[in-house]
Amino acid sequence: MSVTARSGSSSNGRLLQRLAVLHTLVGAAFFRRELGDIGREGVVGAVPYRGAEATAFWFLVPSPLLWILGRLLERAERTGDAAALRSASRGGLISALLAILCLPVSGFWVWLAISLRGLRDARRMES
Repeated sequence: MSVTARSGSSSNGRLLQRLAVLHTLVGAAFFRRELGDIGREGVVGAVPYRGAEATAFWFLVPSPLLWILGRLLERAERTGDAAALRSASRGGLISALLAILCLPVSGFWVWLAISLRGLRDARRMES
């Protein structure tokens, strides 16, 4: 039986997918001017290595990756693959902790919470 069936709540994977969508929406709102500048430049080659457009770009790059990771986590939960859930959650935990150290006032705390929940659920799957 999967953890989601036992807990009756959203899976860690779905939570991570929601976080990815929220991250995209926040980035689009915060960086709408910079994204407009990138669009006006014609997109190709429009992002410099430094500056506001680079910050906007790097803010948005993780969103699809988080969504993909969430989809894989959801599948691991559905199939009862505790090892995959544990491995992904451990990687997420380490990444979130490093990100929090660099940027404490951020949404990385949500990623940390999802990762901790994933580790807990992986332990429950194994028992």
